[in-house]
Amino acid sequence: MTAQKRTVLVADDDRFIRDDLSELLAGEHRILTAATAAETWQCVSREHPDLVLLDIKFPDSQDLGLLQRIRTERPGVEVIVLSSQTSDLSLVVEAIKLGAYDYIGKPFVPEELVNRVNRALELHQARRNQERLLQELEDRSGIEGLVGSSETMSQLRQSIRRLAAVDGCVLFQGESGTGKELGARALHLLSRRRAAPFVVVNCSSIPEQLVESVLFGHRKGAFTGAVDNSRGRFEAAEDGSIFLDEIGDMPLSQQSSLLRVLEYRRFTPVGESRERECRARFILATNRDLRERVRDGTFREDLFFRIRVATVQMPPLRTHLEDIEGLVACFLDRLCAEMGRRPVRAAPEVLELFKQYDWPGNVRELKNVLEGALMLGEEHRTELRIQDLPAELLAVRVEGTSGAECSPQERQEREDLVRALQQSGWNQTRTAKLLGVHRNTIRARIRYFGLTGMKET
Repeated sequence: MTAQKRTVLVADDDRFIRDDLSELLAGEHRILTAATAAETWQCVSREHPDLVLLDIKFPDSQDLGLLQRIRTERPGVEVIVLSSQTSDLSLVVEAIKLGAYDYIGKPFVPEELVNRVNRALELHQARRNQERLLQELEDRSGIEGLVGSSETMSQLRQSIRRLAAVDGCVLFQGESGTGKELGARALHLLSRRRAAPFVVVNCSSIPEQLVESVLFGHRKGAFTGAVDNSRGRFEAAEDGSIFLDEIGDMPLSQQSSLLRVLEYRRFTPVGESRERECRARFILATNRDLRERVRDGTFREDLFFRIRVATVQMPPLRTHLEDIEGLVACFLDRLCAEMGRRPVRAAPEVLELFKQYDWPGNVRELKNVLEGALMLGEEHRTELRIQDLPAELLAVRVEGTSGAECSPQERQEREDLVRALQQSGWNQTRTAKLLGVHRNTIRARIRYFGLTGMKET
């Protein structure tokens, strides 16, 4: 199958330049031409070219005005500016600052120009591929974002689908990092409210005296610092969903106001006397034991019973470690796309190590470990290796201790050993010098602490 030709717009007021460039590039690309700034903008708007070869000065345009408009209104179009020998160098520098990919001086060398055009088009295609991948990953952020083929995750997805079909209050419970917000977003996206806003409120981050202002809004002058009218989060949610995260940390003094909204679907902005209707669906989440908080008097019992109409328990990662491989692949795809780098896969020994770890921070910790490894690792590598992982994680490998509980001193020794190995590039001789011990000691401790999978470099 013949590859589709890329569209290149040659925009220059010099007819000979237009003709020469068109003839030079026509074999590989679809060529458009424009002789004025107005024609250039019409062509950009109508034809959506992949690349514009743009004269740095047009008689009917201010300096760089057209470039700035293209980069602002059509950011997906790459631009190479064409500058004559008499052009002000500072103008070229400014063009690059405004987002031009490159510049080519006149008269141009044909081979050099073709190479620069091809490089710009390769960049354009790479960016389009990256945007498409990010969009695909974003599209999967609903129920498919809850990755896992285990029975645990299958039941979780089924529960969320069932609750999305009805329209009541839902409480997500689970440890920190288990994906409660992701579950709430999936619930919203599967519901009839998917086209309306999904508004997130972290109840633990709002000062007690500002809770009602943040949730209900306020009128100008309602309190010191209220210099304008402000719409609250309940009103901003409109006909969508309001997600109250960390509901267990809401101040006791403000819980009665929330209970009233849940019961009557009405609220009053601070400084107003007229009630307003709350049309949003309530989704809440907590990592607290709400029954315990009811017993110790920090959470209202009536509010507890009101919000636990339907509950979803988010499982900790240690209970479905069989999903590690799928989670790692999903996170690596997303992170590599966001960083604009080639796809990376985890080595088998990395996946095996991950399955031995208990992940106290759950899926959030897993994502953070992968992100840190990619940021600190060598960009050209396409495989995530054990050497790329943090020392604290590697120190959990205890193959030589027969599963016995390690002492704090041994754990610290393992972490120190792994750090020294990383610092020395996993060379046992250099590691021994760093730690001031014999090389045979390093070799023995590597075996004892289960680090025999590491290769000496």
